Amino acid sequence: MASSSSSPKRQFDVFVSFRGKDTRNTFTSYLLQFLHRKGIDAFFDGKLRRGKDISVLFERIEQSKMSIIVFSENYANSTWCLEELWKIMQCRQKFGHGVLPIFYKVKKSDVENQKGSFQTPFQNPKESFKGGDYKIGAWKEALKTASNILGYVLPEERPESEFVERIAKETFRMLNDLSPCEIRGFPGIESRSKELEGLLMFDNADCIRTIGVLGMTGIGKTTVADSVYKQNYRQFDGYCFLEDIENESKRHGLHHLHQKLLCKLLDEENVDVRAHGRLEEFLRNKKLLIVLDNVTEENQVKVLIGQQKLYQKGSRIIITTRDKKLLESNADAIYVVPRLSDKEAMELFCLEAFSDNLYPTDEFMDISKNFVYYAKGHPLALKLLGSGLCQKEKSYWMQKWERLRVMPDKEIQKALKMCYEALDDEQKSIFLDIACFFRSEKADFVSSILKSNRVNAAAVMRDLEDKCLVTVSYNRLEMHDLMHTMGKEIGYESAIRRAGKRTRLWNYKDIRHVLEQNTGTECVRGIFLNMTNVERIKLSPDVFMKMSNLKFLKFHNSHCSQWCDKDQKFAFSRGLDHFPDELVFLHWQGYPYEYLPSEFNPEELVYLNLRHSHIKQLWEDEKNTENLRWVDLSQSKSLLNLTGLSNAKSLERLDLEGCTSLAVLGSSIKQMNKLIYLNLRDCTSLESLPKGINLKSLKTLILSGCSKLQEFHIISESIESLYLEGSAIEQVVEHIESLRNLILLNLKNCCKLRCLPDDLYKLKSLQELILSGCSALESLPPIKEEMECLEILLMDGTSIKQKPETICLSNLKMFSFCGSSIEDSTGLVLLPFSGNSCLSDLYLTNCNIYKLPDNFSTLYSLRCLCLSRNNIETLPESIEKLYSLLLLDLKHCHRLNSLPLLPSNLQYVDAHGCVSLEKIAKPVTLPLVTERMHTTFIFTDCFKLNRTEQEAIVAQAQLKSQLLARKSLQHNHKGLVLDPLVAVCFPGSDIPSWFCQQRMGSSIETALLPHWCNSKFIGASLCAVVNFKDYEGHQANRLSVRCKCRFKNQNGQSISFTFGLGGWNESCGSSCHEPRKLGSDHVFISNNNCNMPVFGWSEESNDSSRCHPTSASFEFYLTDETDRKLEWCEVIRCGMSLLYAPDENDRGIQGIRVTDMVERTSTEAFLPIRGQSHSQVEEKKNGRIRDEIPLSVFTPKIGGPGS
Repeated sequence: MASSSSSPKRQFDVFVSFRGKDTRNTFTSYLLQFLHRKGIDAFFDGKLRRGKDISVLFERIEQSKMSIIVFSENYANSTWCLEELWKIMQCRQKFGHGVLPIFYKVKKSDVENQKGSFQTPFQNPKESFKGGDYKIGAWKEALKTASNILGYVLPEERPESEFVERIAKETFRMLNDLSPCEIRGFPGIESRSKELEGLLMFDNADCIRTIGVLGMTGIGKTTVADSVYKQNYRQFDGYCFLEDIENESKRHGLHHLHQKLLCKLLDEENVDVRAHGRLEEFLRNKKLLIVLDNVTEENQVKVLIGQQKLYQKGSRIIITTRDKKLLESNADAIYVVPRLSDKEAMELFCLEAFSDNLYPTDEFMDISKNFVYYAKGHPLALKLLGSGLCQKEKSYWMQKWERLRVMPDKEIQKALKMCYEALDDEQKSIFLDIACFFRSEKADFVSSILKSNRVNAAAVMRDLEDKCLVTVSYNRLEMHDLMHTMGKEIGYESAIRRAGKRTRLWNYKDIRHVLEQNTGTECVRGIFLNMTNVERIKLSPDVFMKMSNLKFLKFHNSHCSQWCDKDQKFAFSRGLDHFPDELVFLHWQGYPYEYLPSEFNPEELVYLNLRHSHIKQLWEDEKNTENLRWVDLSQSKSLLNLTGLSNAKSLERLDLEGCTSLAVLGSSIKQMNKLIYLNLRDCTSLESLPKGINLKSLKTLILSGCSKLQEFHIISESIESLYLEGSAIEQVVEHIESLRNLILLNLKNCCKLRCLPDDLYKLKSLQELILSGCSALESLPPIKEEMECLEILLMDGTSIKQKPETICLSNLKMFSFCGSSIEDSTGLVLLPFSGNSCLSDLYLTNCNIYKLPDNFSTLYSLRCLCLSRNNIETLPESIEKLYSLLLLDLKHCHRLNSLPLLPSNLQYVDAHGCVSLEKIAKPVTLPLVTERMHTTFIFTDCFKLNRTEQEAIVAQAQLKSQLLARKSLQHNHKGLVLDPLVAVCFPGSDIPSWFCQQRMGSSIETALLPHWCNSKFIGASLCAVVNFKDYEGHQANRLSVRCKCRFKNQNGQSISFTFGLGGWNESCGSSCHEPRKLGSDHVFISNNNCNMPVFGWSEESNDSSRCHPTSASFEFYLTDETDRKLEWCEVIRCGMSLLYAPDENDRGIQGIRVTDMVERTSTEAFLPIRGQSHSQVEEKKNGRIRDEIPLSVFTPKIGGPGS
């Protein structure tokens, strides 16, 4: 059956064709009633006004999804009936129009063969049809076709009521097959529906499944459930979608809803719910699909559907709710509806704002993005915003956006606020605290701050999470932006005109007024002031006196956490006299006084942060600080001691970084047995740690930068991470065995460190040992026993020249020995990695190495190898067997003169400054048929490489590109690969001649041939010659050569993107690197995959065979590590060629072994006639004109077009 792509717009479900005098008041009348009862909109000629001609009926047939043809005794006597039949059959052929024939008290064979009553009118057609006899052939064919369609035959003796009901059900089924559910206006509904269907397991008829659909208000729960319901309900004997149970139960009660559900499931108009026992038996005989929408209480589930055992196997129940806890005992699985992706959100917004268009016009693009970003993938918000902007001028859009930045949308607020109103008082309070003050903070931290004697904050937060008001991700407390805005708006309490009587203050103007006018009251619960743009505020000493219930106080600078602006934001007439005793959270960045108020009782205080303060001492006397868990006094340069904290027995985290006046910790620390984290970094006056203490919970101790610390004492045997970087210690401790839990020991740049403890090997948990920069360290102690956990050992910049007598480090994964010279070429064998099969990263920069050992290939797990600045002349041939090697750094190996065959999986080779390098293996690496690694070869400042070697490098790049592109085509991978498949660079000033488009300067503009973007298009080969004449005076750790490409067709459609041509990143994983300096021209070549469906704009139309000329531009430039364009080096020449897959008829790479391809790299040419441009290429091949460049094996010549 053919189906046209442009079927007419549907207005009716069913067109009923019947002979009026036979069935109008009998069978057809009953049928129309049953169809109406099923909600089916049926058209029949009774709806037609008198005087209308048959063309109107033809229109109604086209406007219907299907037709029911009631063949009765006198049907063929009517010209109109036969014309209707003929039109119905036409629509079936053209549009897939559904047809259901009914043989009402006539034989099917009589209709098909025009016998009996269907024969009579055709015996004397001129008299029967009066001028219409020329259509007799078409009518007979229509009768024959219609009678062969599966339908219903009603014999004389059958009751019509039963028959009509069966027809109505079949019609309902057919309509659903003809018009499967389409939730229009909701992009992404298909994927969400499939995910929910997967949980429902419709194919499994041996179980009963109840699935919860969970999400915040407006996220699309009902839409997804409705989509799945409409697509699947016809599989069930009974079905019902109960909408909006929360509000319907309030209006009519659960009893009414229960009765409504049973009536629908049992297909009865009235059901006596009191006969529940019998109803259960009826339900158990049916396979049911039930959707309970917007359920808010568990009792609603119990009353409406009861227990699963009431239902037949194969039944399915869907419950949509925003309360996860409700589903825990009532659902087999939960589907959480995700927010819309950026693309889906833009489409939904545009469908509402631009009347069914999926994308905005250029004029509205930027402002549309603003609204979409504001909604953060929330469907209801996108619909409300979009519909409110539809058919409005751009000026209105701009005004709406400016209002939205200041005040939330009222309709969105109204919708979201319903879920807030359903909370109890404790839940409301904590929700508002989170929204106004603690969003994005750690969940366990917030629960500690918000808990009280009356409220279990952790439990309330879990309730809020279950109700989809907040989320906890990686222990961070988050909420949707719209929910956050709603919470802050409610917390703002705009109805209370006097700011001092509001509970939560976060608005700068309100806080300034309350503080300067001293209008705060006992109502104030929290004040959070971002002082980034705050002008000086005048405060009285008793400014907080009236705020007796103040719990949260925060003055901070979100723009600069380092407090670079030393100017004080507050001006007191004299010192601060008072803090409320109810304070739980006190964060005052840059606190301007030397002491906290003496009358302040911190009994409730849990969190204290006075970073960058002027504090010398917290209190003169000891205070009750038993609830204090977090203290941050970092960068308080005047802090002298920790007096006032001796009772802080619950303290878990103490940050004293940068307290440069702190000389001793004192006795206060001894009672802190719950302390987990102690940071003393850059406490430059600290000379020692207290002796004789053991902090039982301490996990992290940071003493880095304590430049006067000469002696280290173990203050906890529980330490897992110990940082002594840059301290003045000469030895760690004599015996370190007691630190049995130690995982990380950082001794970097301990320049006075001369020895390590002899029992170092007893640290069985140690994973990382950092000795970099310990220039006085001459030896490692014997490693007498296996240190199985040790994976990282960094010894660069030490004076160690030999390994210890015994060393057991079989699980070492990273080893660095940069700058630590080996005394002789055999010493390399003695290093800790000898015989290590787990080693993955090896850094041996500037180690005075002359030769690598032949057994180097035993390091078969090696992924990164740094050998820069050594004296090696070549690499062992066994290096080819390092199959896991991805990165090889050979920079500044001045004696290196040749390279053997390298491992196949190498992704990055950097041989910068190898000034003696002359020979390179051909091929450089042995390619793999299963090639999948993108590769970069860097040979900058390798001036001895002749043209033959350079050609070999480029040939290798093209071969790898070919294999990668082939794999992409075979697997139908779509999309851009902005980073090059393969990139190479080497000294030179010429572009290879096979680049069809070449220009002086840094840009190319060209017209591409029609059909350039055919099915064989792979991507582009790009080339740039870069002049580095001014580069030497500049230093950049990273350099990238890029090309901005733009394609535009004759219809004005365009696309632009940026490809990479390669470059370098100086750091290879060790600290021994420096920016490179170049003084000559270099050639950069890359092959980039670009298999993009968006280029197939001609294929989207019906004229794909027509020519579609395309203009293209390519702009080449360089960037540094910040992605800024570099002005001190320039692209002086550039080239481009489009790449295509070979024909199936061409030998190309089809069925050829990789070894054959390698051999052919030195014998076959690659691209079209030398020196011709892309537009000139017309090579006659296989009987047709070729206008494409095949990506097949080649040996390019280095040089210009005329070389």
